[in-house]
This record gives sequence, C-alpha cells and structure tokens, in this order.
Amino acid sequence: MAIGTDFSINAAHEIRHVSGTTVYSDLDLHKWLQELADDALFSGDDELDILSNNPSKLDGPRSAIKPMLLNLLNTFNIDDEAAKFFNFGSVQQNGTDDLFTGVKSIGSPLVANSPIYIVQDGNKLTSFWADGHIQIMVKAKSGGTLIDNGNIRAYSRKYGQTYADFAGNLIAGGEQSVALSTSLTDWTPLNEASVAALSAKVAIVVGNFTRDTGDGNGSKAYKGRITLSGGITTGEAAQYMQYICRQDSATLINGTEGWKYRVLDNAYTPNGAAPFGAVAGGKWFVAQGWDLEGVSASDQAKIQLVSDDATTIIYPKSGQITIENVIVGAYVLVGRNSGADVEMNEYTLNTATTSGGSTCKVNEAIKIDTADTGYIRVNSVPYEYTAVNRITKTFTIVGTFGQVHAIGSDTWCPFIDRIATATTESSASFIFSADFTARVKVRKGASPSSVQPAEATFTVGSGTSAYGVILNDDE
Repeated sequence: MAIGTDFSINAAHEIRHVSGTTVYSDLDLHKWLQELADDALFSGDDELDILSNNPSKLDGPRSAIKPMLLNLLNTFNIDDEAAKFFNFGSVQQNGTDDLFTGVKSIGSPLVANSPIYIVQDGNKLTSFWADGHIQIMVKAKSGGTLIDNGNIRAYSRKYGQTYADFAGNLIAGGEQSVALSTSLTDWTPLNEASVAALSAKVAIVVGNFTRDTGDGNGSKAYKGRITLSGGITTGEAAQYMQYICRQDSATLINGTEGWKYRVLDNAYTPNGAAPFGAVAGGKWFVAQGWDLEGVSASDQAKIQLVSDDATTIIYPKSGQITIENVIVGAYVLVGRNSGADVEMNEYTLNTATTSGGSTCKVNEAIKIDTADTGYIRVNSVPYEYTAVNRITKTFTIVGTFGQVHAIGSDTWCPFIDRIATATTESSASFIFSADFTARVKVRKGASPSSVQPAEATFTVGSGTSAYGVILNDDE
C-alpha cells in the first residue's frame, strides 16, 4: 500500500511519518497494519508479521463512509506529527490513555480559502492544514488526562468577512463536527492598514459605567466603554473593533487576546459574526454591555446600544414644531389633534393641586414626546412648567397654582401656548417617538391688525416640523 512508503514502524511499535504529504483515513491505517500483521515474516521496517502482537482493532465494522474509532493495541502508537496525516475518525492508544479525535468543519456559505484555527485549553493550535474547510485529528487526551476536558473551539476570523466560531468536545472520539459559516462584509471597506491606523482614536476600558441617552429608559449600566476621539465616525469605529478581533490580533480585550475574544460577560449572548456588533443599514448594533463615549451628534442616530440588563438603547431623534407667518400679539396654541379639536385629556390628575403649590402629579406615564419644559393645562387653565419627573409623573410649574384642581381633572400639554412675540413661534425641543397629527389655532381679535381665526392640522415628524398659517384681515 502507498501508506507503507510514508510511514515506518520500529521495534518499539512506534508508527512514524517519514515522507510524503498524503493524508490517510484511520481506516487506511488499520487496513495497512492488518495487512502487515498477516505476513509470514516481517520485512523492511514494519516489524510486523503473524507472530507479532495484533496492532489494531476497530470499534464497529469497517466502513468507507463512516468515521472509524481505531484502537492501537499493545504498545503500537502514533505521535503528534504522524497524527497530522490521518483523519476521518479517531485513534486511541496506550489503552485508553491517549486519544486523537477527528474534527471536521461544516457549514455554508464559507468564503473561499477562509482560514480556520482551533483553540484548545486557551491556546491556538499551530495550523498544519490548508485554508478552507478542515478534516483533521486533534489530541484530546494525553497520559490518561483529558486536555481541557476534551473541549475545543474552532474559529474563522479573516478581516473583511463575517467571523464564526463553534465549540466542540472530543471525548467521544470518532469525528466531531464544528459548524462554521462566513461571508464577505460590506461594512468593512477600509483595508487593514487604514483601519489599524485608527487605534489612536479608540480607547477601550472595562469597568462600570452608566448612561442616559434620553430615550425614556433612564440611566442604564454598562460593563465597558469605547471612547471615540479625533473625529472618528461610528462606522469607522465598528470596523476597528472588528479588526482587533481578527485571527492574528494580539490586542487585549478584558484580558483576552483579540483572536479569541467573544463577549464582554459570559452572561451575554455572543455575536459570533462580529464580537463588538455589526453594521447594517448604516447603523452599528453595538454588542451588549458596551457603552460609547464621544459619539458625534450627527452619528448618534447611527448606533444602538444594549445595556447590561439587555435593554435596547438608542439616541432618540429630536423633534420641534415651528409655526410661521404669525402676527406679533396673536395667540398661538398647538396641541395634538383629537379629530375635531386639540386633545385635552392626555392625562388626569393623581392628586388634587393645592393653592400655593407648584407641582401636580398625573396618573398616566408621561409621553416620550412631551418636552422637558413647556406648557401644561389643568381643567383648561394654562400654566408653564420648568421640569417634569417622568418616574414620579410630576410637573413643576412656574409660580404656584392659584386654585385647587380636583383628582381626575383633565390635564394636557400643548406644544405652544402663548402670545406671539415674533412672526415665527417654536416649541421646545422634544424626543421624537412617532409621527402624529397636530392642530394649530391662531387668533388675534384686538385692533390694530386683527385677523380672522385660523385653524389647521399638519403632520409632525422628526426634526423641525414647520407649518405656515394663512391669516386674513378681520377689519
């Protein structure tokens, strides 16, 4: 057999690789040994004949389509170098003290020539296989002791592609599969030299941090912070974080080399394709537990965070309403449209106001797009508020209440509720939640320059929603 020219067997029953690059199956090894063992006399360097000890046996029948569990008997053995040239099964020797188990990668798609490496007991095994899908043997047990409890993890991490990793266990022998799939990434246009140069603009710190983006979820905890500087964009930062997790990265992340970094906290679900989160649709979906500092205002809408408690966090879009073409001295009121009028029952009082008091509490959750400062009406009486506590659902007004408003009184928050001092009147900025329909009312009845009452509805979206009223003389 051809295998006989690539391997030798000495008097100590050591099976060693001596030449060639052909990789044989475990079944090939067993067949060769058995053919040598049925000889009348040994010849050459095989040290095997009918009078020698039986060198091998299979657990189960011979099969060309099923990975073999091969036992080398007595003192017959292979070494680590010889194991590189066998696959499609496992080899057990020295009784049950030593075990080499087959590892086969599966999965589709896999970018052509994607490199694959194996991590065992925290160390990257030296690759002796070609890029692309692999079918090899890995030592799982030595001297009667399992290596890392038989565990391995296979990785494929080439910058410019999605990453993949998969855990396997080799205790059972035979051939164990590891599923790996990769594809080209359209969000990593920078080449490796360009993205490496971004290192001075990104700082990574593991620790306890909090942030309130104003999206209504309040202050949230994070276990790490990525600080951006030097004008780096979030898209560039995402590429850099992907780069430092590539196959040969020595960057330490929470004490772990980048090439095997998977997740900030073991309680989190890893993102195998992008350990720090991938970019899709122009938005960086940052991996759980990482906070971002130094994000430009223009980039805040391009990130999504996930806090330590798994809450999805965004930087909210802002909104503002502007009414144009008004007349100084006209009264301008803007509220949500209820269908026939402004909505005057958004909230109800939880506790009666007190004469001389400056706070009122409502029953309902304060709407996200209710501004932090603005206007409030209780029983249609107008007030201006300077603060709102969304947790306790409490508004603090300018001055004090001059009258008592009973529990359950209708309460609502106009966006604009004042006499115009300019031809353009704008609301306070608020957090945009969703498009809604607003109703504007403009009235000025006193001479000079009295106008006919004007009323209209318009759509409010993110950013500035401007509406120009049409005012006609009423004199």
